[in-house]
Amino acid sequence: MESRLTKNQIFAQLAKSPHGKLEEYLPIGRQAAEHEAEFLAHLISWNRSKGQIRDSKVALPVVSLSTPAFSSEELVENSLAHLALLRPREYVRAVSFSKQIKVPGHGRQIRRLVERSLRRIENTDLDRVALQHRESLKRLYSFPYTGGSLKPSELANVLLNKRHLDGTPAEYPGNSLRAALNRLKDMPPLEVAGTITGRKIPFLMASGALGSRLKEPEILMAIIGAMSPAELTNNMTLLERLGIKKNPVLRAALESALMKSGRQSSGALKLSKAIESVEDEDLKEKLEAIQEKKLDSMGIEGNWLLIADKSGSMNAAIDLARHLASTLARLVKGNVHLVFVDEGPRYIDATGKTLEQLVEETKHVVAQGGTCLGAGLQYAVENNLDVDGIAIVTDGGENRVPTFTQAHAAYDKKFGKNLPVYMYHVRGDEDRMSDNCERLGVAVQKFEMQGVDYYSIPNIAQSMRTNRYSLIDEIMAAPLLTIDKVLGSSRSASV
Repeated sequence: MESRLTKNQIFAQLAKSPHGKLEEYLPIGRQAAEHEAEFLAHLISWNRSKGQIRDSKVALPVVSLSTPAFSSEELVENSLAHLALLRPREYVRAVSFSKQIKVPGHGRQIRRLVERSLRRIENTDLDRVALQHRESLKRLYSFPYTGGSLKPSELANVLLNKRHLDGTPAEYPGNSLRAALNRLKDMPPLEVAGTITGRKIPFLMASGALGSRLKEPEILMAIIGAMSPAELTNNMTLLERLGIKKNPVLRAALESALMKSGRQSSGALKLSKAIESVEDEDLKEKLEAIQEKKLDSMGIEGNWLLIADKSGSMNAAIDLARHLASTLARLVKGNVHLVFVDEGPRYIDATGKTLEQLVEETKHVVAQGGTCLGAGLQYAVENNLDVDGIAIVTDGGENRVPTFTQAHAAYDKKFGKNLPVYMYHVRGDEDRMSDNCERLGVAVQKFEMQGVDYYSIPNIAQSMRTNRYSLIDEIMAAPLLTIDKVLGSSRSASV
């Protein structure tokens, strides 16, 4: 009989990014909802504030609701509350996903939740939300819910469809953001700047309305000042093309805005893409510094040993180990020791080093020879490397002694530490290491890396702890939410 997944295994599987394929969360998510319902509910809450993968924030609440065994009223409401927290675009994805996979018994609840969310928007920030998320709001109103589509308010219908509820044409209200946006192209530069800054018009909306005028320095300065951290990150390449680096004043404004975004812990993963796309080396350096600050907030305690399998056919493990080592070098608060192994070890002190530095230092490391996974840990024993956890990148196909379990026992004997082990498993030979560890009682947290790109590594790595149970405690401490807490109490709309 197939054994149940542990909480750590559930987290490991759900930490990966499926790049928009929400259905990839179904197999593990449903197992978690059936066998570890309370843990999954707290994981949904933890993931909202700590997770870096947006897809999981959309998918997990829906997957939980699609599982009949996930029936506790408190846990169900937590999932619904987290749907209500999504921005309109993700909300649309979540509702579409719920219709795709079916959520027996919860369809009416989701309809009422969406209606309540829309009424709250109508009563609070309709003007701005309608400007930024017009198409998503239209989708949310028009979904074929049980009982028919939802009717927008008069103002919502005007802002979204430029029509009154009776179907007659309407003009945008003169004080609306949409009307202000339409006037931008005819305003003098200082008025454009004041409107964008004062009314916080989003970058993409402003750039679309302004067209070629976007290159005017006064206008571009205002746009940079009004951009959110996410907009800055997502549009670095465009800003470069607009000539930021050629104008000292604009460049200073951009750097000032970037420094502000660096104070926020979110967006660490997105910065990787921005860094790759930027050509200006000085700007790239500043972005890397900001990313390091963000990753510091995701910090991992202790000193870590990273063992990388470089035996024959392990080219994928070598490259993955470089990326993982550079990630740990930013996340880990202590030292990071990198040891490549085939029949023997090759040691590199990875502490504080960037990916570029590690690629340069390991450029002659090639996949060849047999596999002695214990060699890396044996090196630590012989050289008195006092570490608090182990990460190992391998297919697990060890065929030389000392085996990993033998070296693990030797380390425990010398230092009195039963080190936690995190295995980044790549495709290759039969995984003898995991079998040996299971037989001898060495606990291994296994991350399956097939089909996972480097974008997911920081999200996976941040789960590593020197105490193998502390992450579970942290997740279980994440408070469950109620719909009233998210949307405010309402006597007229119950879910």
